[in-house]
Amino acid sequence: MMIKDIKKFRYSSANKVSLFKKLCIKAKDLIIGKILVLFLISLFLLLESKAAAPTQKSVRIDVNPSLLAQNNAKVNELREKLQGELNQILKEIEKYREEIKKLSSQKRTLQQEIQYLNAQINKTELEIKAIKYQISVLNSRINSTLKAIKETEKRIESSKENLKLTTRTYYNLSRKSFFEVILAEQNLSDYFSNIVYLNKLQESINKQINELKDLVRELNYQKQKLEEAVEEQENLLALSEMKKRELADLQEEKNELLRITQGQEKKYRELLTEKEKRAAEIRAQLFRLAGGVSPINFGEALKYAELVSKITGVRPAFLLAVLKQESDLGRNVGQCYLKDPETGAGINVKTGAKMDRVMHPTRDVPVFLEITKKLGMDPFSTPVSCPLSFGWGGAMGPAQFIPSTWKAYEDKIRKVIGEEPNPWNIYHAFVAAGIKLAEAGANKQTYEAEWKAAMIYFAGGNWSNPAYRFYGDSVMSIAERFENDIKIIKEAGG
Repeated sequence: MMIKDIKKFRYSSANKVSLFKKLCIKAKDLIIGKILVLFLISLFLLLESKAAAPTQKSVRIDVNPSLLAQNNAKVNELREKLQGELNQILKEIEKYREEIKKLSSQKRTLQQEIQYLNAQINKTELEIKAIKYQISVLNSRINSTLKAIKETEKRIESSKENLKLTTRTYYNLSRKSFFEVILAEQNLSDYFSNIVYLNKLQESINKQINELKDLVRELNYQKQKLEEAVEEQENLLALSEMKKRELADLQEEKNELLRITQGQEKKYRELLTEKEKRAAEIRAQLFRLAGGVSPINFGEALKYAELVSKITGVRPAFLLAVLKQESDLGRNVGQCYLKDPETGAGINVKTGAKMDRVMHPTRDVPVFLEITKKLGMDPFSTPVSCPLSFGWGGAMGPAQFIPSTWKAYEDKIRKVIGEEPNPWNIYHAFVAAGIKLAEAGANKQTYEAEWKAAMIYFAGGNWSNPAYRFYGDSVMSIAERFENDIKIIKEAGG
């Protein structure tokens, strides 16, 4: 009789108390109460097994099962086009490399020397073009990753909002008492439907939390890929600038050779025999170093390199070539001072302009402050390299070690020099570079070992990236010239 009354009853605010009284009066009979409890339990189990539809609208979140954003067709088409053109350029570069190798192994006439320099110039021009193509390919990848990151961030925000709504709905329903729910529903079955709905909401909440975690993991993965791509772009931009300077030097060398010889083979031969004079000129050449260190002449740089060679086994000409390459890079990016250790921002020494990303705030700033404190230097007026358009600056001294890398080598450097290592001390920097290059295999003194060591010095664990090959090529080319200069100095009794 009680169940029948409940089913016929229609809820309103005016009769809530009346219904409560009726329920209390009819529940007085203990036997009927027990039968009611058993009936309610049976009915609940029956309704739950049928999964009756809830009376409220279900909260739903749609998550794309593919967490990795796909590149669109246009991006892929552009990338393939650029890659095809790049491969053609690399083939042309290889032809000039073979010609240079052939000419460098023989005693050259003036005509052959001009041919050699022309091959170097053509090869360098193509390398600059190849780097531009590689940057273009990389830009499409960066743009694609940025798009994927934005899409993932939108999905995360949507997921959070839906999760809030689902959780709020669950909270509001779960805090209602048995009688409040019965009084609020038109029939008893709605009460049990809401119990089933609560269970469904709980499952939905758990599912949404897991999906949100997946989205956050995907976002972190995409950001890591973006950072790697940006770092690669930074390296390519540095290589591009380095190659432009190399091209200018080669053209100047060619013009100077033609000016002195005036195209006459006899004068070219006379030039080759003036070794003593040439040795003096080489000794007087300024060997510019990065990191705010004053230039030294080539003769002094050679003495440092020879001393380090005895310690590490790294060939002097190769060590000088690496340091020259790094110094060119360091000079190109200018010099900066760190000013804000919290963000890593600073200023350009020459212009006073504010610069972001002068030094990585968590990886390098604490170590940099520690290094300068030990050396009694002001960290906010000590020069470090400026960043390029992307990435971070912060490289120190002639060897261009970032603080965290210098810290990793400090004990090894200290054992060699017998005092506190100073990145801005020329000798200490030469030792640091020599140790790092030796660990990378340069002490084997073969072309392949030195080339690989130079690549590791530049790109670390990413040294095998074919986009960076021109760095190793340039170092080996510089090393060859330095080897010839050293030979002239030694033959002249220097």
